[in-house]
Amino acid sequence: MKASEWRSHEPSELDFQLKELRKRLFELRFKQASEEIQDTKEVQKTRRDIARILTIQNERRIAAKEQANG
Repeated sequence: MKASEWRSHEPSELDFQLKELRKRLFELRFKQASEEIQDTKEVQKTRRDIARILTIQNERRIAAKEQANG
């Protein structure tokens, strides 16, 4: 999913998606270690989605801090 699509989500939904993606990454790493994975790009895609969500959360945190400081 693109970053612009993630930005339209609510913070609670981003938290939920982040947890789900981390679970998915764990499963993919396990499958990769046991050579059961079909699409090796799936690990990379999942890692990038996690990074996108973390970036958006950090941007929002910084913006909130700047608003509070005025």
